[in-house]
Amino acid sequence: MPQELATQEQFDAFADEVARKLGTHCRTDPLPQYARGLARLVVDGDGRALRLCRPDARRPDRLKVYAALPDETHVRAPSIGVTASSADHVAREITRRLYPLHAQAVKQVAELTAKQQAEAPGRGAVAHALAGQLPGARVSKEQRRTRVV
Repeated sequence: MPQELATQEQFDAFADEVARKLGTHCRTDPLPQYARGLARLVVDGDGRALRLCRPDARRPDRLKVYAALPDETHVRAPSIGVTASSADHVAREITRRLYPLHAQAVKQVAELTAKQQAEAPGRGAVAHALAGQLPGARVSKEQRRTRVV
């Protein structure tokens, strides 16, 4: 039988129970930037973070669980849909289905970050060489981008 998850307080209590069932020293925190419905952040002792969400008030028994990645600009965070039948069920599905996807995504983010860091000096050198050949051009750095303006 699905849990009653009509209010943020009920959802918070359910997320706390899911965190206890996941073990590994899990804790929950608010997730105020999620504006579509009820949500809670679950962080475990291994450093994995999950966004536990109930996006649709018309389907209170359906949850969406997203892997929270350190950098989601180039890798889409994996997610699973799960029924809120019990905290045991949700924790079991996270462990069985989402944690393996989470590990793959973290590895992919690490590989992309390493590649970008290795290529950064070369990109900067090319930008400066190009700017030197164009009258009035200058190099502008914005986050991870190097632009010739």
